[in-house]
Amino acid sequence: MAVSDDEFKHESIQDTELIIKYLKALTEGFQSGKLIFGTKQKKFILEPNGLLRLGISAKRKDRKVKVSLKASWTEGKEGKELYPDPLEIKAGK
Repeated sequence: MAVSDDEFKHESIQDTELIIKYLKALTEGFQSGKLIFGTKQKKFILEPNGLLRLGISAKRKDRKVKVSLKASWTEGKEGKELYPDPLEIKAGK
């Protein structure tokens, strides 16, 4: 997938165990303030800080399900406070 030096994209099919590993790595990256994405050919580093914008969507159409997670911020700037309805995410049991 051809992308610029300012962009990293990856798409593949993974089992839930590996997806959980990636989500944990994202959590640790946000906690430490450094996210490192990479393949054998490319390493892409981001440093989130301050307030971030969070977008989550989930949908089901026929038998296809999609969950999307977005986090965005402006480098070198503090974000504005944005508090819509409180978000709740739970694991089902």
